[in-house]
Amino acid sequence: MTSDIENLTEKTVNLSTDPIYKTNWCDMPEELKRECIGKMGFDERMLLRLTAKAERSLANSQSLMFHDGSFYIIGNHHYIDLTVDNGNDQRERKAKRNYKNPNDEFELMKYIWGVGVFENFLFFCDDPFFMEEVNYTGKIKAKNVDLVNCENGLLPKILQKMSNGVEAIKLSPDCNNLSEFPLDEILAIPQVQNSLYLQISNYDQADTLQKVAQVWINNNNSKIGFTFQLSTETHKLFNEFSKHFADRIVSESEKRVRIRTNNPDRHILLERGLDNVVTVDYHVQFFRLMVISAKMKESEYDDNCKEWISKMSSIYSFREWDNNRVQNVHVNENPENVANDEHVENREPIPEGIEDDDW
Repeated sequence: MTSDIENLTEKTVNLSTDPIYKTNWCDMPEELKRECIGKMGFDERMLLRLTAKAERSLANSQSLMFHDGSFYIIGNHHYIDLTVDNGNDQRERKAKRNYKNPNDEFELMKYIWGVGVFENFLFFCDDPFFMEEVNYTGKIKAKNVDLVNCENGLLPKILQKMSNGVEAIKLSPDCNNLSEFPLDEILAIPQVQNSLYLQISNYDQADTLQKVAQVWINNNNSKIGFTFQLSTETHKLFNEFSKHFADRIVSESEKRVRIRTNNPDRHILLERGLDNVVTVDYHVQFFRLMVISAKMKESEYDDNCKEWISKMSSIYSFREWDNNRVQNVHVNENPENVANDEHVENREPIPEGIEDDDW
């Protein structure tokens, strides 16, 4: 009996000396806070950043996955549109904001750029001095980058802010100032050279293909598979390319030119997108330039240009829509047998409740 009392007394003493764990956020260690923030969604992190400077700093240090991040700067109106990747292929559009106060928008944008890991990053801006105004000193982590109708001088500034690891870059030059498109500067940017895909839409400079190919020729370690695609209304690019690299040509046809590089293991293949839709005389021409293995056989070429052209243009979608529209028009071959008061007039009857102009 005495021993039982002694044991109970010892347990009571031990209980009184055990630490009492508090559940208040302010009492949690920083490591645990970081772990919790990593499990928070976008809205929760935004609220946490409003509580204290220390919490703002912690929230700013934790990455957040975005499937899509779109940023539009149009005059004094700034738009941010985000789709958060919640894992397990679950995506949710979490923020769509229109800021008329640049300071508010800049603060939010810099936070998102700093913590975001983007599957798709889209940027539209008509302000050539935007990067100086926003004064963002960090890097932007993105897999696919789409710079749409940006002021031409802004393009290199944005690309230089990208972290290593960008796989695909799409550029749409400012159509009002194509002569000042900084192609040479863009091609010299490491983030561009280390990517796997570069696309320029609606650019009509005649020596574009030569310049891209020359970069690959000068770089003995150009990656096999690196692809450059171009859409243009200039029809002489294919012939100009052949003339410029005449002493390097390995093979040539109506649709392709294959040339040697300075690396005996690498060739460059230029393909012109031609089929029954995109013909030689079509107003827009599509080109694909690729670094390939010197051992690649002609039988391994991809003859389906529709697939790679569709990355740049919706021409095939429009054509299919137009064909379907024509196929779905039903003409009555005996209109004289149809009474006008039935509201048909050589067409299928209009359903009740729909006006004739909407049919």
